Amino acid sequence: MKPKYGILIVDDDKMLAEDAKACLEHEKEIDIEVDICSDSSEALSCISKKNKYYDVVLLDIKMPKLSGTEVLQLIKKSFPDIHVIIISAYLDEHNRDELIRLGAYAAFEKPCDFHKVKEYIKRAIDDIEITTLKIKGLDLKKALYQVAKELIFKSLRQNDWHLEKTSENLNITRWCLDRWMKKLYIKRATL
Repeated sequence: MKPKYGILIVDDDKMLAEDAKACLEHEKEIDIEVDICSDSSEALSCISKKNKYYDVVLLDIKMPKLSGTEVLQLIKKSFPDIHVIIISAYLDEHNRDELIRLGAYAAFEKPCDFHKVKEYIKRAIDDIEITTLKIKGLDLKKALYQVAKELIFKSLRQNDWHLEKTSENLNITRWCLDRWMKKLYIKRATL
């Protein structure tokens, strides 16, 4: 039996949200359950409910009450394992970079190719499956973080905490290194 994944669509454009829900519910490769919230405070309430868990949130930026950026920060602070995908008509390159820095999994500009959004949802679910698999008490997510932390610390020490050299050594971007350091609570050594 395939696991069921929860997706929450947060958008004040009810027609667009319903279309997205219909498109996702016809997905055959993954078993998903889709809910819709039309405002940010309702979304936070849905996410906080103990009897429901969302794996992916599709989030608009311009909404009544809290902005999508504020909702993204609150989600990532309280539920860091939820993958948030931004879909907004108010997106430029600067906003996209900032949203990714704040923890968004991806960001798309409306109108967007929903097939591409579905691909990112599948990637997010693949990430979830890979990092939450448990074998005989071994939590692979914890192991992944532990190994990542050891590799980053070793590389930082070898490069005298020079972040550019460390990112080159690890063959990742500087942005990715910064994100991993934040995720793993690695603070830059003070000299």
